[in-house]
Amino acid sequence: MRNAAPRAWTRLALPSAGPAALALLAAVVLTSGCGETPTPTTGAPGPATSSSPAATPELFGTEFQVAPEHDWSKGGPPPFEGVLRGWLTDVDEGGVAEYRPIRFTQSGGEDGHFDGPEEGDVTRYAAPIAEDVLFLADSGCDGSSQTYDKATNLGTERCTRQALIDNVKEAASLAGVEDLYRPALITTENGRITKVVEIFWQGGG
Repeated sequence: MRNAAPRAWTRLALPSAGPAALALLAAVVLTSGCGETPTPTTGAPGPATSSSPAATPELFGTEFQVAPEHDWSKGGPPPFEGVLRGWLTDVDEGGVAEYRPIRFTQSGGEDGHFDGPEEGDVTRYAAPIAEDVLFLADSGCDGSSQTYDKATNLGTERCTRQALIDNVKEAASLAGVEDLYRPALITTENGRITKVVEIFWQGGG
């Protein structure tokens, strides 16, 4: 923590230590702020919620992100406003994608895998993929090469919206095999998916 700047003190030349001088010194001390009570800090800010688009989750976080105050028993899946660590699991003919939160589960040492909510859990989100979506793949647009930043484990190759849709549909067509879904940071703004950045993980899933 950076140290506070030292307080500048004013040297007073007093002819004597009589009552008048002491009264003057007391007035200087009171107005200099020395007697102020420090304002307590509130500590680190609380965790950002899904309503904050600037909140980026840990890539290998071990907890699911959940949209606050949503009744999953009513209506269709809502969009997840903000950045979700998740899987895109399906895209309909209108370009509306369904996506689910994921978490990283360690299985000893540095090994582990991404997994989604348990079977029967209805937690899921849906939003149309924006026409100008930014899609950054971690294994090339055709899945044939490694295109990720080794410092961040995030995809770097910009691919088309159609490539994104094709990748999702391919995984969805294989009976929803979770190991084929691609973990990603999925950004939704104003009800539209505007950015998908794949997370590279050599353990798969």
